[in-house]
Amino acid sequence: MGRNSFFYGGWPYFPPDYYYDDSYLPQAALEPAPPVQTPVAATRLEPVPSAVLLELQGNQWVKVSAFATATPAKSASEAVRELPPAVIVYRDGHSEELTSYSIMGTTLYAKADYLATGAWTRKVQLADLDLPATVKQNQQRGLKFELPSGPNEVVLRP
Repeated sequence: MGRNSFFYGGWPYFPPDYYYDDSYLPQAALEPAPPVQTPVAATRLEPVPSAVLLELQGNQWVKVSAFATATPAKSASEAVRELPPAVIVYRDGHSEELTSYSIMGTTLYAKADYLATGAWTRKVQLADLDLPATVKQNQQRGLKFELPSGPNEVVLRP
């Protein structure tokens, strides 16, 4: 069959003489190399430089001297402040509480329970909501329910 058997039959990928077999070569026993002794150099301890903030003003970089380097640690009660859930009111009168949502365009994306619904988010069209009642109920709770002011704006509530 010759060389054409590569394409029309025989071995599907490579001819038999292509494979390399080193089993006939003598195997030399490898001895572990002796550990390398490196001299220990004396290390110098240098002070750590302080943080620097540079700001581009015009075409020149200027060092800013008045900036906060560290924020004071807050207690556990101050660090985590739970927001009360927001309320959305549908046109048919029923309402729903949301802990996290995003509004993009004409759609509100609400956080959903994956195990219960099979999805991480669910979509609610803003046209299905009674927006004046939604804003009013959230104001009564002390929350600010904001709507996007334009088509390229996104509103997030953590």
